Amino acid sequence: MKGRKLGRATRLVLTPAQRDKLLNCTKGRGGYQSLCRRVYDGITTVNGQLVSTVYEADMERMREIAARDDHGTWQDLCREILAAN
Repeated sequence: MKGRKLGRATRLVLTPAQRDKLLNCTKGRGGYQSLCRRVYDGITTVNGQLVSTVYEADMERMREIAARDDHGTWQDLCREILAAN
């Protein structure tokens, strides 16, 4: 993300199952691997919870994905994560 403004950060709480699904989404085909990798790489443990720091541009993209009618592993996981936060 060199030369790109990251914007405001949002912290998303994930379950261990969501973290594992997210890792699986960093592999394979599609246009979402880099986004999944950034979200996955942002995961830390805070007070025993898995928390990912996601920057504004990626949050916007996640919201757009969640709002569409597309279905698939990443799209459904995105909706699940956003609904829980």
